[in-house]
Amino acid sequence: MDEDYDVVVCGTGLSQCIISGLMSQDQKKVLHIDRNGFYGEDGASLNLTACWKYFKREDLPPKEYGQNRDWNIDLIPKFIMADGNFASF
Repeated sequence: MDEDYDVVVCGTGLSQCIISGLMSQDQKKVLHIDRNGFYGEDGASLNLTACWKYFKREDLPPKEYGQNRDWNIDLIPKFIMADGNFASF
């Protein structure tokens, strides 16, 4: 295994991804790593199981919550731009 890199980027947040992409476009050999088991750091969107492990650190979420595909939980709030009844909430 070749373990020589020009750049090591720690984290998968927006700024780290931009830096990693720019370095690779500049023909640098980049190692891009993250300590989390998901991609996106604070801006990530997690499924039910990943979110449960992130906050509870226990086994699995209760079955009554449904399937992973039923959930997409953002770790940071986002603005929702809409027009109509939805925007009045």
